[in-house]
Amino acid sequence: MEFELTADGDPLEASLHELAQLVFVGRSADTTLDAVAQLAQRSIPGCDAASVTIMEGGKPRTTVSTADAAVAIDRRQYAADEGPCLEAMRSQVVVRVDTYDGESRWPDFVSAVADHGMHSSLSLPLAALDQPIGALNLYSRVAGAFVDAEPIGLVFAAQAAVTLANATAYHRASDLAHNLTLALEHRDVIGQAKGILMAQDKVSSEEAFDILRRASQRSNRKVHDLAAEIVARNGNRGKDQ
Repeated sequence: MEFELTADGDPLEASLHELAQLVFVGRSADTTLDAVAQLAQRSIPGCDAASVTIMEGGKPRTTVSTADAAVAIDRRQYAADEGPCLEAMRSQVVVRVDTYDGESRWPDFVSAVADHGMHSSLSLPLAALDQPIGALNLYSRVAGAFVDAEPIGLVFAAQAAVTLANATAYHRASDLAHNLTLALEHRDVIGQAKGILMAQDKVSSEEAFDILRRASQRSNRKVHDLAAEIVARNGNRGKDQ
């Protein structure tokens, strides 16, 4: 069975276009990953369940899936520290299993696949700029489901990796901008509180901050929160006068 990658109306072509058009504004990272998994199941023939694995803190984690069975199978791999998904990530090669009957490479993992009614799988490494970022895991209830789907899977995985890399870069930049904004806001409030303490207690800038720091330790509250309270309280006093 052969698949045309460029035929008009081809589901892969439509999925690649949709991947390329994903807009990250207003989306969480997991929402973007979920779109990747859903599109993979829809466009890659034979796929009954799909999941995306990424590395977090040096450990693999299934971020999204189209079926609970995929999550359970992935977790068994992580617990056993072996399986096609992990091999695909570590070796950066496609790992296709046409049937799990008699499969002996991952003895602690194979039983989980059978327990959840899956009989074949295709694990595709996801990399961007030669850096591994995870793996796309495809499972089927039919043996030999991905024999002819590997070329399609490779094309899809290449675009998915770019999409995920862009999403990651976007969210990191967005988080950085948010944190910088908060830092500036905190600095301004703390500066105002220090000014109030300097005027009221006739202390230096360093001494004013030390007052805030010690109050923070005693009350187990953040310096910023205490500073905001001082600024608000002083503002209310000004209104009352």
